[in-house]
Amino acid sequence: MSDVWELYYHGPKLVGPGRGEFVRLMFEELGMKYKEVNDNVYELFRDKLQGFPSLAPPMIKKGDFQLSQTGVICKYLGKKYGLYPDTEEDEWHAEQVLSTIMDYISEGRLAFHGKNFYESYYTQQEETKPYIKVFIEKRMPKFLDHFEKVLKANDRGNGFVIGKKLTYVDIALLHVLRATEAQFPDVWPAVENIPLLRAFKERISARPNLAAYFKSGRPRPFEGNSMM
Repeated sequence: MSDVWELYYHGPKLVGPGRGEFVRLMFEELGMKYKEVNDNVYELFRDKLQGFPSLAPPMIKKGDFQLSQTGVICKYLGKKYGLYPDTEEDEWHAEQVLSTIMDYISEGRLAFHGKNFYESYYTQQEETKPYIKVFIEKRMPKFLDHFEKVLKANDRGNGFVIGKKLTYVDIALLHVLRATEAQFPDVWPAVENIPLLRAFKERISARPNLAAYFKSGRPRPFEGNSMM
């Protein structure tokens, strides 16, 4: 069995960082080698995927084991490699926060596909403007305010999301904050009452392995069309 994980995700010509970035950041923080598989991913998941069924990428694979669903992958890698809460109570709180993070990025994506969830943003730019407006004015502030409260509930917001060490949920929160800033560069600076989130984003981004990744030129640029 290979010691290197494979990450199956859409190629950079088709999508930006996307949900695959949650997984990349996990591997990067852990300092783990991984191989990204981008060729013919649509065809693979449609009718050629072997092993335990997966509906869509991202998917990780090593030997005969493969696993999909972004949040599940993050939790699995966290538990397997030490980025996991220490207590049962913290375990469930982490799961709660991760579910909210996934709700947030899903709503952000759908706001840019208001006419048809499954077609490109560029085929519906005018039609989806009202949905983007509602997301910016109503939904984004609600989610960010909640994440600010979550941080404040642990060590007054000066450490991690859960407990006294980095866990997979810190990585997930970092990614959605970076995606929000990239997607809404004119709105992000004006969002009020999230000082802990802003400090958290800078603090976690500065961790040595993540900082090296962000400076390496390897991260895909955000597309600016749905927090992906």
